[in-house]
Amino acid sequence: MLDMSLLRGVTKVIAVDAQIQEVWNPETRALAAEAWQCYNSGALRASITITWTAVTTDLIAKIGSLADDGDRDAINLRDEIEQAQAHGLTPQGTIAMQKIENKLLDSAQLLELIDSVDKRALERIREDRNLCVHPSLRVLDAPYQPLPDVARANLSVALDALLIHPPTQGKKILDVFKDYTCDPGFTTSTPTHIQRLFYDRVRTNTRRNIASLAAKHAVGELDVGGRLSASAYADRCAHVLAAVAERDRVLVREAMQRCQDRYRQADTDTQRRALSRLGDQDYFWTMLDDSLVAHVGGLVPQVPADPYEALDPTTIAVLSLVGNTVAREHLPQLEQRFEQLGFPHRSSVMSDRPSAYFVPHIPALLRTAYNFRAGERAGEVLRIHSQYLTIPALQQSLSAWSANVDCRMAADMPPKVVSLLTETAHLGSGRVEHFRRFLGDVRAAWKPGDPEFYLYDDLETALNRAP
Repeated sequence: MLDMSLLRGVTKVIAVDAQIQEVWNPETRALAAEAWQCYNSGALRASITITWTAVTTDLIAKIGSLADDGDRDAINLRDEIEQAQAHGLTPQGTIAMQKIENKLLDSAQLLELIDSVDKRALERIREDRNLCVHPSLRVLDAPYQPLPDVARANLSVALDALLIHPPTQGKKILDVFKDYTCDPGFTTSTPTHIQRLFYDRVRTNTRRNIASLAAKHAVGELDVGGRLSASAYADRCAHVLAAVAERDRVLVREAMQRCQDRYRQADTDTQRRALSRLGDQDYFWTMLDDSLVAHVGGLVPQVPADPYEALDPTTIAVLSLVGNTVAREHLPQLEQRFEQLGFPHRSSVMSDRPSAYFVPHIPALLRTAYNFRAGERAGEVLRIHSQYLTIPALQQSLSAWSANVDCRMAADMPPKVVSLLTETAHLGSGRVEHFRRFLGDVRAAWKPGDPEFYLYDDLETALNRAP
C-alpha cells in the first residue's frame, strides 16, 4: 500500500524544486538552490541562514532594477547601498550595511515589492537566521536547534512571498499591465504569455486587481487616456480575461459579477459590443441576473431585409455567437436569426467565430456560391473550420465544391484545397481518398480551353507526398 505521507513529501520536494527554477534573479536562484541542498543534507542552520541571504540579495537586486526604471524611492535606496558598499569590509561599511539590512523589509513594503503579510512572514525568517548565527541570543548555553520543517517552511515562504516574483508589484504592476495591453505589439495569439506575466508571477491580490481592471474595461469600455479607442482596448481586455480564466475561472467570475451594475447602466451600443466580445464565455452569463438576460435577448440584431446590405462588425460578432453552446442556451434568438441569413451574411457570420456548430452548414454554402468571389468566400469558410471537420463533413464539402463551377474555377480555390489537405491532417490517411476523388471530379469537369490551372495539379503533387 502506498504511504501517503511519503507521497506528500515527494510532492513538496517537486514543488520547491520547480519554484527555485522560477526565481527571477540568477544570483538569488543559486542561493535558493544552495539553501535547498543544505536542507536536504541536514544542514538546517545553514539552510535558514542562506535563505535569508537569498532574501536580502533578491531585495537589493530588485531595488536596483526599480532604480534603473526611474523610481525615486528606489534610487535613494540604491545610492545608500552603494555608499555602504564603497566602504568595503570595514567597520564603517559593516555598520552601514547592517542598518540597511535592518530596514530592508520596510523599504520593500514601501516599494510595493511585498505587502504587510509578506513582510511579517519574511521577518520570521530573519529572526530564525539570527538565532542560527548568534547562539549567544539563547540563554543557558543551549544552541538553537531548528526543526527540518522550519528550514523548509522558511525557504517556501521566501519563494512564495518574494523570490519568484519580478521587481514590479502592487500599483506598479497595474501600470505595467496597461502599458502591455496598450502596446501596438499586443497579440491575442499568446495567452500563455499573458498568464505568465499577469497570473503566474504575481500575488493573489494583484491577480484580483488585474482581473477586476480587465473586467471593468471589457464590460464598460472605459477611457485609457487616448492611448487606444475604448472599444479596441475593451477587446484586448476580453482576451486577457479569457487567458486568466484558463488559470482561475472563479477569479474571473467574481471580477465580472462586480461589473453587473456597470453593464446595466451602460448605453445599448456598449452593452451590445460587450455581448459580442464576452458572450461566448460562461463568466459573462454568471454576471447577469434574469432581468439582464431578458434584456440582452433584445440586443440580438434583426436580419436586414436586403441580403446584400453590409453588416457592421458588432452585428456579425453578436450573430456569430450562435456557434457557442453557452450563448445559444441563453439566447434562442440566435438560431432564428442565423437561419434567416442569406449567403453573404451567413458566410461573414461563420467566418467570424469558427466552431463545430457551423460545419453542417458548409456544404450548402459551397453549393449556393453564385459567383467566383462567393465561391472563394465559401472555400475560406471551409478552410478555417478545418479543425472541426469530420471525414463525412469533408467528403460532403469537397463534393459540393467540385460540383459548383463558381467554386471549382475561382482563382483562390486550387491553392486553398492544398491548404485544406494540410490542415485536415488530424483526420489521418482516410481523408486522402476523398481528396483524390475530388481531384478526379474537377478534372472530369474541366473542358478544353479552360486554364490548366484549374486541373489542380498542385493538389496532385501534395497528395503524392501525403502520408
